[in-house]
Amino acid sequence: MACGDSFPCVRSLGKIFLYLLLVLIGGALAAPIAWHLIQMLPPDLLGGLIGKLQGMPFHRYLSRSLQVAAILLLLPLLRSLRVRSLGELGLYGSTRPMRDLGIGILAGLFCIILLDTASLWSGAFTPFPWWRLALFGSFFRLLLTAVVVAILEEFLFRGILLGFFRQVTTPALAIVLSALIFSGVHFLNLPAAASRDTSPLWFSGLSVLGSLGSSFPPWPVLGWAFATLFSAGIILGWMTVRTGSLFAAIGLHGSWILGQQAFNLSAYYLVKPPGTLLPFFGPPQCNGMVPVGMIPLGALILAGILAGILLRERPRPVLYPLRRD
Repeated sequence: MACGDSFPCVRSLGKIFLYLLLVLIGGALAAPIAWHLIQMLPPDLLGGLIGKLQGMPFHRYLSRSLQVAAILLLLPLLRSLRVRSLGELGLYGSTRPMRDLGIGILAGLFCIILLDTASLWSGAFTPFPWWRLALFGSFFRLLLTAVVVAILEEFLFRGILLGFFRQVTTPALAIVLSALIFSGVHFLNLPAAASRDTSPLWFSGLSVLGSLGSSFPPWPVLGWAFATLFSAGIILGWMTVRTGSLFAAIGLHGSWILGQQAFNLSAYYLVKPPGTLLPFFGPPQCNGMVPVGMIPLGALILAGILAGILLRERPRPVLYPLRRD
């Protein structure tokens, strides 16, 4: 498929990679500044919130700085790509956004209920004694994180990235390519062990980024974690193409994040050695946000099937993004 005038293939792809590079460099350089600024504030400010932030390890500052950099540089990226409408990315809006969002949330909750029930019933996980108190005290923080991360990641991966690939190839291949990148990015963990600077220097963020990927899990766990992320990327990409909007994908993604965060606060993986229950269950990866094994993968696929059933009567949008002549 030929590229449209608003997306010259090579130059547009180069701009996207430049955007990612600037996000990494900008976030890495901003993280030490943010750390030092927070340390200068009184710990009891904002009801003790500042004190909690001061106790966060440096790699958490780096993670948040990268997210802020991604948001701030997004508008210049869109302008450089000459994207004048979301239709050029295959996003046409939704005549019933709340219904699409609700379908995504319902499918996500279905997946979480299946997975959490199976996880506890199998004995792979056991609840913390204080799990109710932990959930009650952290629910709104978890909800805010789920909403922000779902919106940001869906716009970046299923909006910008998938939209670009849909300009240069078929929708099916575009979904696969965006899912591969989505999966790979999640393995760029920020290793806490490499970022325990008592007082970060200006290059500390760059040093942490230089150690990315140095602590990959063993192959069976890595393979199952990748399968989970890749399947999630396929389902989210299909939902975006099927609805012509991001609402359903945001609902599904946000539900997954919220459910997994809540489960991480409520229970812990207790199998020793960690791979004993594979291929059915394994230790969660990517800071506990990616469940591992055949059972989590099956729950995820069933959620995708449910979403497909719920969307079967929905009017189909234009298959290929709009192009400017």
